[in-house]
Amino acid sequence: MRQRRRAERQHSGRSASPQVAGRRLNERQRQRLLYVAIAVVLVGLVAMLAVGWYLNSYRIPRKVVAEIDGVQYQLREALPYALLDAGVTGSFVPDQGLNNLLGDGIIERNIGEVGGDIDPGAVDAEIVRQYEPLPEGEEAEPPTSLSEEGRDFLDQFLDFVRVSEEDYRAWLTGQLRRQSALEYFSAEAPETTEQIHVEWIVTQSVTTARAAVARLEDGEEFADVAGESNEDFLFSDAEGVLGWVPEGVLQADVNGVLFAEGIEQGEVQGPHTTAFGTIVFRVTDGPSDKPLTGVMRELWAQNDFQEWVDGKSLGLQYYFTADDAQWLVEQLESLQ
Repeated sequence: MRQRRRAERQHSGRSASPQVAGRRLNERQRQRLLYVAIAVVLVGLVAMLAVGWYLNSYRIPRKVVAEIDGVQYQLREALPYALLDAGVTGSFVPDQGLNNLLGDGIIERNIGEVGGDIDPGAVDAEIVRQYEPLPEGEEAEPPTSLSEEGRDFLDQFLDFVRVSEEDYRAWLTGQLRRQSALEYFSAEAPETTEQIHVEWIVTQSVTTARAAVARLEDGEEFADVAGESNEDFLFSDAEGVLGWVPEGVLQADVNGVLFAEGIEQGEVQGPHTTAFGTIVFRVTDGPSDKPLTGVMRELWAQNDFQEWVDGKSLGLQYYFTADDAQWLVEQLESLQ
């Protein structure tokens, strides 16, 4: 009896073993498939992160966006310029940052033609001038280095614009080179040149300009109308007197209006719509040979400087695209 029961148990165990083994095998297979699926997902995520990092943090920033004189400029190099320009002007213009970077490179390579280069001491002095608080008292000597307070002001600015001090110094060096070049062209400008004497009213509304013309035609004094209607506070005074103006220094469309043929002295002209605004003006004297002074000498120097830079930019290859501009905008947004 015992032997029979033992034999039955052994037979039952042998018949169940294949079923159990099959279940275990299926479970192992499912586990392996699950592990493989998890591994595939993880590899996919890592690959996506790697591709995203490569595109956004490596390949795109290192894209060459311009080339001139054998020098290549990468997109990432334009970012500090765009951020600093935005911090100073309050306006973020991606392509303007790149253009300023290119211009500084051109000036640096050709600075010997328009004066001497800027040494690091001049950069240090400019940083002190901008960030070091002035000492109290009229007899106090001007500061020559940054104090702890001045250093704190500089660090606050760098944190605000999100650039390194190294990038800021490079940008500031470019600003000083531009200033030096402008001083060179200002000194090279003629002492006197033929000019006309202009009074004008500039508005951003054609309707306002037409109303000003109507008042002038009714006999009101130009100074009185200009005092109420003129919106130009950059070049003219409170009575609309622009002063002596040489041909070619103002922007092209304004210059074309002021120096058009057939203008009679003392006659009100306009309204004329330009990029600067809608202009009503009259020529009160000239043309006469007059000293080139003040803002007109500055504009003359700026025009000569820009013409010089343009002449050095003839070999420029420009690859900057809307996608590059968008990348710069995204970098700005990520820093806010």
